[in-house]
Amino acid sequence: MNRAERIPAGFSARAQIARTAALATVMLVIAVAVGRHASARSWLLLPAFWVFANFFEWTVHRFPMHRPLAPRIMYRNHAQLHHLAFADGEMAIDNPRELWLIMMPWYTIVMLLVAASPVAIAVALLGGWPLAGIFYVGALSYFVFYETLHALYHLQPATLARLGLKPGGLFARLQAHHAHHHMLRRMAHVNFNVTIPLADTVLGTRERPPRRP
Repeated sequence: MNRAERIPAGFSARAQIARTAALATVMLVIAVAVGRHASARSWLLLPAFWVFANFFEWTVHRFPMHRPLAPRIMYRNHAQLHHLAFADGEMAIDNPRELWLIMMPWYTIVMLLVAASPVAIAVALLGGWPLAGIFYVGALSYFVFYETLHALYHLQPATLARLGLKPGGLFARLQAHHAHHHMLRRMAHVNFNVTIPLADTVLGTRERPPRRP
């Protein structure tokens, strides 16, 4: 697959990153403002919201991203574009413009927060709107973590080395977990967590990549 043919002519990686970062920052400030009146004990629930986000990530990745469910846009963009562009070990981008094939559109963050709104409403009913603000702090910070980590997985090894991400550490193990998911024969079956493989481990879809000689 020729990656360049799939990228819109006017795409700018810097503009994409800037728009995503700006929107995430604005929404995170709003979420913190909503949650500022919550008790210190309520903020201790933030890790629990991250765990929820981990299972939410797994669910979205396994089903609409890898099953042709209506509407098929997530399946087309992920399984049919992203995976075919970076298949079977060809993980690294050759040009920053190829981030279009990796990063979600900047407005995706709004779509995901709307999708999670029933949970936020339930949290608000149980603990008040400040607790819902904390929930959205968790959701937004997790989204930024996901996008950052996913983009890093697809950078050239030399670029990762300049960033201090060298082989053998935790990042390398997480990258190998994701790279194994990119094997075309396994992509619809295993390693759906792009971040921490917690849900993969609990739900039995974690598959360790074979050791390389």
